[in-house]
Amino acid sequence: MTLEMVCNFRKCRKPLTNHAWVTTCSHAFCIEHGQKEFKRNIENSLTCPACGSELRDKFDVIQADLKPSETFKSIVLAGMKPDTIMDVTMRAMSFWSYQIEQETLYQESLARHSKEKLQCLEEVNTLNLQKLNAELETCKRKIVALQTECNKKKKQAEELTACLEINNRKIQKLQFQLDALKRKDIHMANYEMTTNNEKLMEISDLVGKRTKSEAFVFRPINEGDKSQSISSPSTSMFDFRNRNRQPDKNKSFKFRPVRS
Repeated sequence: MTLEMVCNFRKCRKPLTNHAWVTTCSHAFCIEHGQKEFKRNIENSLTCPACGSELRDKFDVIQADLKPSETFKSIVLAGMKPDTIMDVTMRAMSFWSYQIEQETLYQESLARHSKEKLQCLEEVNTLNLQKLNAELETCKRKIVALQTECNKKKKQAEELTACLEINNRKIQKLQFQLDALKRKDIHMANYEMTTNNEKLMEISDLVGKRTKSEAFVFRPINEGDKSQSISSPSTSMFDFRNRNRQPDKNKSFKFRPVRS
């Protein structure tokens, strides 16, 4: 593959195909940068943008046709002596060789710079990889520790759940016992109230139940008469129809209604 010349202007490096500005210091430039840089001043002095050489002569920089016609090729060296032709040819070959050499050096420099940059990137990547591996190992150890802690917490949770179930069963048992005792207390209270209501009778109820024709008379009765006995342990009972009768001390005094 034949190498092509490129513009020697810094940061341009555009391929030169048809026309180019060439200098006696063996540099070539594209049309755009050549027209911009090679404007002759009053002192008729130019400077090469690539190497800084002064271009004083009129033919130190020219615009060359890189693809000349056949007519130009047949006439450009016509009439010249062989040594002149060889001299021109050697100069042209020297220009081309310099351009190829410069391009080779530039490519080698670019490759070397790229290689150094790649090496630096590889070192950075190696350091980053080592750092990431260390962080990964740390994360793995943390994960193992967290899994162990999680298993421990699960075991504790299971134990607490079992204890909670036992305590709930105990609470339910105690609640059942409490409810049974409450029901028993209520039953006993109702039973005592019913017994007291059956044993106790108010005199006002007794008076309210008598008929108008009945006379309410208090008199002592015998112990064997249980049918109509209403007794009081602390109060003596009297029959007011027989006031002069002395009470028998051996007999207990009880109240009962009698007819007149």
